[in-house]
Amino acid sequence: MEEQYKIFVFKSTYLTFKAERALKGARVACKVVTKPRDISSDCGLAIRVSASDEQAASKIMGDSGITSLGVW
Repeated sequence: MEEQYKIFVFKSTYLTFKAERALKGARVACKVVTKPRDISSDCGLAIRVSASDEQAASKIMGDSGITSLGVW
């Protein structure tokens, strides 16, 4: 069975890398990926996490003051 992922999109590259640092610091597996073309934002990057880690990732980013534009 193929693992399901969620993509977090941010307003800037800075926020994308800040989110990556926060998630890795909390030991949540994540990867910086190219944002899918059908998702519009100012930044061309996004963070990919396992679907099972979506809520934990959202909480960590919220606690760190990092706001995403959305999750796909």
